Amino acid sequence: MSVPKISVVIPTYNVESYIAETLDSLIDQPVPLHEIILINDGSTDGTLAVIEAGFGHRPEVKVVTQDNQGVGAARRNGLALASGEYVFFCDPDDVVSPELFATLVEQVQANAALELFYFSKRSYTEVDGKKQLLRRNTAASRDGWFDAGRDLLEDLILSGKYHAATWQYIFKRSVCERFAVRLEGRAHEDHVFSMNIYLHSQATFATAADFYFQRVRSGSLTQSHKDVEYVLGSYAAYRDTLAALKKHIGSFNAGRDVALKFMERNVDALITKCIKYSVPLPAQISSMTRQDSRDCGVVLHPRWTLLFPRIAHGTRKLRFNLKQLRRSRKGSFQG
Repeated sequence: MSVPKISVVIPTYNVESYIAETLDSLIDQPVPLHEIILINDGSTDGTLAVIEAGFGHRPEVKVVTQDNQGVGAARRNGLALASGEYVFFCDPDDVVSPELFATLVEQVQANAALELFYFSKRSYTEVDGKKQLLRRNTAASRDGWFDAGRDLLEDLILSGKYHAATWQYIFKRSVCERFAVRLEGRAHEDHVFSMNIYLHSQATFATAADFYFQRVRSGSLTQSHKDVEYVLGSYAAYRDTLAALKKHIGSFNAGRDVALKFMERNVDALITKCIKYSVPLPAQISSMTRQDSRDCGVVLHPRWTLLFPRIAHGTRKLRFNLKQLRRSRKGSFQG
């Protein structure tokens, strides 16, 4: 069986110090890639020069430069250009395992109907030029085949492992024909897209192997301070994602539990962000959360955060403020 054509899409902005390592990790693979599409999103540093000097001679490397539009538009434009059978979104400062694509090909050869290939990831930092791995378990509860992406999604949500990141999986490009593709904005652009990929994929394979390594660095969006727009944008993305999930609740084996777990985790995360970044809780959160519960058929449930989000917010904010006060007093005493 021939090797399937794999397209890698990389939204790229001001990563001159990292992009070469990312590209090396993609190219130094036993499986040749069909194409690596770099969407240069208006970089103002030497990113483009690094790419052209080190990789401009490679036929599979394709660079498209656009005015800065944000990572959502960069992913969307890259996806539109992709011609491979399978697509993988990679961030421009991360690296992949040399076994990633070989394992994908192995599973495609075992089952040509494969539409979604899921793997685990690890974060890492660099100290004095040496990588220090951090542990975050994102693996499904079991390795192997799932009948559909929604079965894997159910496993991940119920085990608290679900993450919307588009670099957590490789998908068959044809899956995107089954839903309206939305990749918009400078943050949270992957939430609705990833949910739809899981919901609309059929034959799915998951491995617990760590095939993706996410760099934790100062200056990245992940590590930057979050403002009101960012925090409320995350809530809007959650609501859009939940709207997609609601349409499929009846197709899950444990739809009620899936809905409750997904809602509880996201409302809890919102409360945490609002407290951490001093952002007011959305005014309609209580009424909207009650409506979400009704829509998902879980009006009666014991989840405190969903029943009383404002009380949960107030209680946790009080604890947070007391903790900050104790730290302040301790610092003053030591000073």
